[in-house]
Amino acid sequence: METNEARRIEATNAERYQMSGQYGWEFSPDAPNLLERWTVLPFNQRGDKRMAFGALSGAYNGLRFSVFDYHRRPTVTSVHTRWTNKKVNELDTLSIDSVWVVTLPAPMPNFQIVSSIESAWDVERYPEPATADRKFNRWYKLIDTDPNVAIQVLTPQVAATMRSLKLHTWSLAGPELVYVENPTFGRTKPDDVLATLGRLAQLVPLLPFHLGGGQPAAPPRQHQYPPQPYPPRNPQGPQQYPPPPQYGQHPGYPPRQPYPPQYPPPQYPPPGYPPPGYPPSGYPPRGY
Repeated sequence: METNEARRIEATNAERYQMSGQYGWEFSPDAPNLLERWTVLPFNQRGDKRMAFGALSGAYNGLRFSVFDYHRRPTVTSVHTRWTNKKVNELDTLSIDSVWVVTLPAPMPNFQIVSSIESAWDVERYPEPATADRKFNRWYKLIDTDPNVAIQVLTPQVAATMRSLKLHTWSLAGPELVYVENPTFGRTKPDDVLATLGRLAQLVPLLPFHLGGGQPAAPPRQHQYPPQPYPPRNPQGPQQYPPPPQYGQHPGYPPRQPYPPQYPPPQYPPPGYPPPGYPPSGYPPRGY
Protein backbone atom coordinates (compact mmCIF):
# COMPACT_ATOMS: atom_id res chain seq x y z
CA MET A 1 0.00 0.00 0.00
CA GLU A 2 1.32 3.42 -0.94
CA THR A 3 2.46 5.78 1.77
CA ASN A 4 -0.20 8.44 1.09
CA GLU A 5 -2.95 5.85 1.06
CA ALA A 6 -1.73 4.26 4.28
CA ARG A 7 -1.54 7.66 5.97
CA ARG A 8 -5.08 8.47 4.93
CA ILE A 9 -6.41 5.21 6.38
CA GLU A 10 -4.41 5.70 9.58
CA ALA A 11 -5.63 9.28 10.06
CA THR A 12 -9.28 8.29 9.45
CA ASN A 13 -9.07 5.43 11.94
CA ALA A 14 -7.48 7.66 14.58
CA GLU A 15 -10.18 10.33 14.24
CA ARG A 16 -13.05 7.85 14.37
CA TYR A 17 -11.56 6.08 17.34
CA GLN A 18 -11.71 9.40 19.19
CA MET A 19 -15.33 9.88 18.05
CA SER A 20 -16.30 6.47 19.42
CA GLY A 21 -15.09 7.48 22.88
CA GLN A 22 -16.74 10.90 22.68
CA TYR A 23 -20.19 9.65 21.63
CA GLY A 24 -20.19 6.14 23.09
CA TRP A 25 -20.18 4.44 19.66
CA GLU A 26 -18.55 1.18 18.61
CA PHE A 27 -15.42 1.38 16.48
CA SER A 28 -13.51 -1.05 14.29
CA PRO A 29 -10.41 -0.13 12.26
CA ASP A 30 -11.15 -2.96 9.82
CA ALA A 31 -14.63 -4.37 9.06
CA PRO A 32 -14.42 -7.09 6.35
CA ASN A 33 -17.96 -8.29 7.25
CA LEU A 34 -19.38 -5.13 5.63
CA LEU A 35 -17.97 -5.83 2.18
CA GLU A 36 -20.61 -8.39 1.13
CA ARG A 37 -23.60 -7.11 3.05
CA TRP A 38 -25.12 -4.89 0.32
CA THR A 39 -25.35 -5.24 -3.46
CA VAL A 40 -25.92 -1.55 -4.21
CA LEU A 41 -23.44 1.19 -5.08
CA PRO A 42 -20.53 1.25 -4.46
CA PHE A 43 -20.24 -2.43 -3.54
CA ASN A 44 -21.32 -3.71 -6.95
CA GLN A 45 -18.57 -1.81 -8.79
CA ARG A 46 -15.49 -3.50 -10.21
CA GLY A 47 -12.20 -3.48 -8.33
CA ASP A 48 -9.87 -5.45 -6.09
CA LYS A 49 -8.02 -4.63 -2.86
CA ARG A 50 -11.38 -4.07 -1.27
CA MET A 51 -11.39 -2.87 2.32
CA ALA A 52 -13.84 -1.38 4.84
CA PHE A 53 -12.11 0.73 7.48
CA GLY A 54 -12.88 3.41 10.06
CA ALA A 55 -16.20 1.75 10.95
CA LEU A 56 -18.46 3.41 13.54
CA SER A 57 -21.88 2.26 14.71
CA GLY A 58 -24.31 3.70 17.23
CA ALA A 59 -27.20 6.15 17.49
CA TYR A 60 -27.35 9.83 16.55
CA ASN A 61 -30.34 12.19 16.22
CA GLY A 62 -32.66 9.25 16.86
CA LEU A 63 -31.11 7.14 14.08
CA ARG A 64 -29.37 3.80 14.39
CA PHE A 65 -26.48 3.98 11.94
CA SER A 66 -23.15 2.63 10.71
CA VAL A 67 -20.54 4.68 8.85
CA PHE A 68 -17.29 3.53 7.27
CA ASP A 69 -15.01 4.10 4.29
CA TYR A 70 -14.93 1.62 1.42
CA HIS A 71 -11.63 1.20 -0.43
CA ARG A 72 -11.15 -0.50 -3.82
CA ARG A 73 -8.83 -0.46 -6.81
CA PRO A 74 -10.98 -0.32 -9.97
CA THR A 75 -8.20 -0.23 -12.57
CA VAL A 76 -4.51 -0.95 -12.99
CA THR A 77 -2.62 0.67 -15.87
CA SER A 78 0.70 -0.81 -17.03
CA VAL A 79 3.32 1.52 -18.44
CA HIS A 80 5.59 0.11 -21.18
CA THR A 81 8.63 1.51 -22.91
CA ARG A 82 8.03 2.83 -26.38
CA TRP A 83 10.76 0.82 -28.15
CA THR A 84 10.95 -2.50 -26.34
CA ASN A 85 7.35 -2.62 -25.04
CA LYS A 86 8.75 -3.68 -21.69
CA LYS A 87 6.57 -3.04 -18.65
CA VAL A 88 8.32 -0.57 -16.41
CA ASN A 89 5.57 0.54 -14.02
CA GLU A 90 1.97 0.07 -12.93
CA LEU A 91 -0.37 2.92 -12.08
CA ASP A 92 -3.23 2.13 -9.70
CA THR A 93 -6.53 3.98 -9.74
CA LEU A 94 -7.89 3.95 -6.20
CA SER A 95 -11.35 4.88 -5.02
CA ILE A 96 -12.44 5.51 -1.42
CA ASP A 97 -16.14 6.11 -0.79
CA SER A 98 -17.73 7.08 2.51
CA VAL A 99 -20.85 5.06 3.31
CA TRP A 100 -23.61 5.81 5.83
CA VAL A 101 -26.15 3.08 6.60
CA VAL A 102 -29.29 4.07 8.54
CA THR A 103 -31.77 1.62 10.05
CA LEU A 104 -35.33 2.43 8.93
CA PRO A 105 -38.48 2.06 11.06
CA ALA A 106 -40.02 -0.25 8.42
CA PRO A 107 -38.69 -2.25 5.43
CA MET A 108 -38.91 -0.63 2.02
CA PRO A 109 -38.97 -1.90 -1.59
CA ASN A 110 -35.70 -1.90 -3.53
CA PHE A 111 -34.78 1.58 -4.73
CA GLN A 112 -31.54 3.20 -5.89
CA ILE A 113 -30.97 6.71 -7.20
CA VAL A 114 -27.65 8.19 -8.32
CA SER A 115 -26.47 11.63 -9.32
CA SER A 116 -26.08 11.66 -13.10
CA ILE A 117 -23.07 14.01 -12.89
CA GLU A 118 -21.10 11.92 -10.38
CA SER A 119 -17.83 11.05 -12.11
CA ALA A 120 -17.22 8.02 -9.90
CA TRP A 121 -20.12 6.07 -11.42
CA ASP A 122 -20.77 4.95 -14.97
CA VAL A 123 -24.54 5.52 -15.06
CA GLU A 124 -25.17 6.97 -18.49
CA ARG A 125 -27.11 3.91 -19.71
CA TYR A 126 -29.63 3.99 -16.85
CA PRO A 127 -33.03 5.73 -17.09
CA GLU A 128 -33.99 8.99 -15.45
CA PRO A 129 -36.81 9.23 -12.90
CA ALA A 130 -40.22 10.16 -14.28
CA THR A 131 -41.40 12.65 -11.65
CA ALA A 132 -43.42 15.75 -12.51
CA ASP A 133 -40.27 17.86 -12.03
CA ARG A 134 -38.32 17.56 -15.30
CA LYS A 135 -35.38 19.55 -13.97
CA PHE A 136 -35.05 17.12 -11.07
CA ASN A 137 -35.20 14.15 -13.45
CA ARG A 138 -32.25 15.40 -15.50
CA TRP A 139 -30.00 15.35 -12.43
CA TYR A 140 -30.52 11.69 -11.55
CA LYS A 141 -30.52 8.08 -12.74
CA LEU A 142 -32.41 5.08 -11.40
CA ILE A 143 -30.41 1.87 -10.89
CA ASP A 144 -32.34 -1.43 -11.03
CA THR A 145 -35.47 0.26 -9.70
CA ASP A 146 -39.11 -0.23 -10.65
CA PRO A 147 -40.22 3.12 -12.14
CA ASN A 148 -43.57 2.87 -10.35
CA VAL A 149 -41.82 2.41 -7.02
CA ALA A 150 -39.57 5.38 -7.80
CA ILE A 151 -42.57 7.62 -8.45
CA GLN A 152 -44.01 6.75 -5.04
CA VAL A 153 -40.70 7.16 -3.19
CA LEU A 154 -39.75 10.44 -4.85
CA THR A 155 -42.56 12.54 -3.48
CA PRO A 156 -42.24 16.33 -3.92
CA GLN A 157 -41.03 16.60 -0.32
CA VAL A 158 -38.38 13.92 -0.76
CA ALA A 159 -37.18 15.39 -4.07
CA ALA A 160 -36.96 18.91 -2.66
CA THR A 161 -35.06 17.68 0.42
CA MET A 162 -32.60 15.76 -1.74
CA ARG A 163 -31.77 18.86 -3.74
CA SER A 164 -31.65 21.29 -0.81
CA LEU A 165 -29.52 19.01 1.42
CA LYS A 166 -27.43 17.59 -1.46
CA LEU A 167 -28.28 13.97 -0.73
CA HIS A 168 -27.80 12.64 -4.23
CA THR A 169 -26.77 8.95 -4.18
CA TRP A 170 -28.67 6.61 -1.89
CA SER A 171 -30.50 3.30 -1.87
CA LEU A 172 -33.27 1.54 0.01
CA ALA A 173 -32.30 -2.04 0.80
CA GLY A 174 -34.99 -3.66 2.93
CA PRO A 175 -34.85 -2.12 6.41
CA GLU A 176 -31.84 0.10 5.65
CA LEU A 177 -30.98 3.27 3.75
CA VAL A 178 -27.47 3.28 2.22
CA TYR A 179 -26.03 6.71 1.41
CA VAL A 180 -22.73 7.16 -0.47
CA GLU A 181 -20.36 10.07 -1.01
CA ASN A 182 -17.16 10.08 -3.03
CA PRO A 183 -14.88 12.77 -1.60
CA THR A 184 -12.83 13.61 -4.68
CA PHE A 185 -10.48 15.80 -2.68
CA GLY A 186 -9.46 15.12 0.89
CA ARG A 187 -11.38 12.67 3.05
CA THR A 188 -14.45 12.45 5.25
CA LYS A 189 -13.59 14.02 8.59
CA PRO A 190 -15.51 13.92 11.91
CA ASP A 191 -17.49 17.09 11.17
CA ASP A 192 -18.52 15.61 7.82
CA VAL A 193 -19.71 12.41 9.51
CA LEU A 194 -21.93 14.34 11.90
CA ALA A 195 -23.23 16.77 9.28
CA THR A 196 -24.32 13.95 6.98
CA LEU A 197 -26.04 12.11 9.81
CA GLY A 198 -27.95 15.30 10.56
CA ARG A 199 -29.06 15.62 6.92
CA LEU A 200 -30.15 11.98 6.77
CA ALA A 201 -32.19 12.52 9.92
CA GLN A 202 -34.22 15.07 7.94
CA LEU A 203 -34.72 12.80 4.93
CA VAL A 204 -35.74 9.55 6.63
CA PRO A 205 -39.03 10.79 8.21
CA LEU A 206 -40.23 11.90 4.75
CA LEU A 207 -40.07 8.41 3.21
CA PRO A 208 -43.42 6.68 2.47
CA PHE A 209 -42.99 3.65 4.72
CA HIS A 210 -46.40 2.23 3.82
CA LEU A 211 -44.89 1.03 0.52
CA GLY A 212 -42.96 -1.75 2.20
CA GLY A 213 -45.54 -2.80 4.76
CA GLY A 214 -45.12 -0.03 7.32
CA GLN A 215 -48.55 1.05 8.54
CA PRO A 216 -49.53 4.68 8.99
CA ALA A 217 -50.66 5.78 12.40
CA ALA A 218 -54.22 4.74 13.17
CA PRO A 219 -56.77 7.58 13.63
CA PRO A 220 -57.98 8.19 17.18
CA ARG A 221 -60.74 5.83 18.23
CA GLN A 222 -64.22 7.24 18.73
CA HIS A 223 -66.74 5.93 21.22
CA GLN A 224 -69.49 3.89 19.61
CA TYR A 225 -72.68 2.87 21.31
CA PRO A 226 -73.73 -0.76 20.94
CA PRO A 227 -76.13 -1.24 18.00
CA GLN A 228 -79.80 -1.45 19.00
CA PRO A 229 -81.97 -4.01 17.17
CA TYR A 230 -84.90 -2.70 15.20
CA PRO A 231 -88.31 -4.01 16.30
CA PRO A 232 -89.90 -6.61 14.01
CA ARG A 233 -92.28 -5.35 11.35
CA ASN A 234 -95.94 -5.97 12.21
CA PRO A 235 -97.83 -6.99 9.05
CA GLN A 236 -101.21 -6.37 10.75
CA GLY A 237 -100.64 -2.74 11.62
CA PRO A 238 -98.24 0.17 11.71
CA GLN A 239 -94.67 -0.31 12.78
CA GLN A 240 -94.37 -0.58 16.56
CA TYR A 241 -91.42 1.04 18.28
CA PRO A 242 -90.45 0.79 21.91
CA PRO A 243 -91.28 3.81 24.03
CA PRO A 244 -88.50 6.39 24.16
CA PRO A 245 -86.27 6.29 27.20
CA GLN A 246 -86.97 8.70 29.98
CA TYR A 247 -84.88 11.85 30.39
CA GLY A 248 -81.38 11.08 31.58
CA GLN A 249 -81.56 7.40 30.54
CA HIS A 250 -79.88 5.55 27.65
CA PRO A 251 -80.02 1.88 26.66
CA GLY A 252 -76.32 1.56 27.43
CA TYR A 253 -76.56 3.13 30.90
CA PRO A 254 -77.66 1.44 34.14
CA PRO A 255 -81.34 1.94 35.07
CA ARG A 256 -82.22 5.14 36.80
CA GLN A 257 -82.51 4.87 40.58
CA PRO A 258 -85.66 6.29 42.22
CA TYR A 259 -85.31 9.34 44.40
CA PRO A 260 -85.59 8.80 48.17
CA PRO A 261 -89.18 9.13 49.60
CA GLN A 262 -90.29 12.60 50.60
CA TYR A 263 -91.27 13.31 54.21
CA PRO A 264 -94.83 14.61 54.77
CA PRO A 265 -94.93 18.37 54.18
CA PRO A 266 -95.01 20.53 57.27
CA GLN A 267 -98.41 21.95 58.35
CA TYR A 268 -99.07 25.64 58.86
CA PRO A 269 -99.83 26.59 61.43
CA PRO A 270 -98.32 23.71 63.37
CA PRO A 271 -100.81 21.70 65.38
CA GLY A 272 -101.25 23.05 68.90
CA TYR A 273 -100.37 26.60 67.90
CA PRO A 274 -101.49 29.07 69.11
CA PRO A 275 -102.10 27.69 72.59
CA PRO A 276 -105.63 27.82 73.94
CA GLY A 277 -106.67 31.20 75.37
CA TYR A 278 -104.26 33.13 73.10
CA PRO A 279 -104.57 35.99 72.48
CA PRO A 280 -106.26 37.09 75.70
CA SER A 281 -109.61 38.79 75.44
CA GLY A 282 -109.44 42.54 75.07
CA TYR A 283 -106.13 42.39 73.19
CA PRO A 284 -105.09 44.62 71.61
CA PRO A 285 -106.64 47.39 73.64
CA ARG A 286 -108.96 49.73 71.88
CA GLY A 287 -107.57 52.92 70.54
CA TYR A 288 -104.10 51.48 70.06
